[in-house]
Amino acid sequence: MTRSKFFRWKIGLALALALIALASSKGEAHLFPDRQKTIADVRPAAPSSLQKNSQSQPSTTSPVKFKRPPLSPRGAPGSRKGGGTRDGHSCSALEIKERLIALIPAIESEPAISHVWGLTVEASPTLWFYVPYLPKDIKVGELELWDETNPEPRNYQQIYQGTFTVTGTPGAIALSLPSSVKLEADKNYHWYLSLNMNCNGEKQSVDVNGWIERVKFNNNLAVQQPSAERNQVILYAQNGIWYNAITLLAQLRRRHPQTETLLADWKQLLGDVGLEEFANKAITPCCTLERSPTTSK
Repeated sequence: MTRSKFFRWKIGLALALALIALASSKGEAHLFPDRQKTIADVRPAAPSSLQKNSQSQPSTTSPVKFKRPPLSPRGAPGSRKGGGTRDGHSCSALEIKERLIALIPAIESEPAISHVWGLTVEASPTLWFYVPYLPKDIKVGELELWDETNPEPRNYQQIYQGTFTVTGTPGAIALSLPSSVKLEADKNYHWYLSLNMNCNGEKQSVDVNGWIERVKFNNNLAVQQPSAERNQVILYAQNGIWYNAITLLAQLRRRHPQTETLLADWKQLLGDVGLEEFANKAITPCCTLERSPTTSK
């Protein structure tokens, strides 16, 4: 994809997001005239459908369809699957079959290159990961956020560095950036997650890294009804806004854990980016970031 085509797509996305906000606040039916799509096409049959208990019949299909946005011309090289850094000693905590996974879209452009990235409309977004290890096996977790837009690595700027204590794992965890950390619109940020393991006193860690970009959005979607929130998830997914789609859907699943339609949505969303094997994993109430001093890379 050429740079000009990429920027034309971003302009179109901004317009679509503005229409989402307008339709959510005013109840307009037509959101995407170019796609001939209306809210009625994706709205649940009745608002009470999300209130059904576990005895309700599961939905055979989900309207949540994630559409991957085009990759930026610069790319987003990263690693969605955790790789360990070891000092040559064995570590029983790392001998399990499952691995640390960033719950984020990824594509392989070449055999040795994986692009790991997603979009958000939040200034202080939430990142999601699957942690397969027990809390006792993790000494501390660390999250770093960098501005790497400068072509010279020595001029990279660290935006945030925080630590957290892992609880409730194995399961999917959420890391919300503090409100004091504000992402600029239309800028890519590189995040790095590291779990420092308890390995008989030896220094060993498991790491993943990826990218996040904030896109401009007139957020006027302060809705309260579950059915309206589900429509938000659908619209975020349709427009490739990964971080908002997964965060809002996870919140709905926490509030309505027995709702089959939400489970179907969760499976569909994760399956659309090749993460279907994690759809039945627990969503654990972890973790809270504590800020550490920032440095330059």
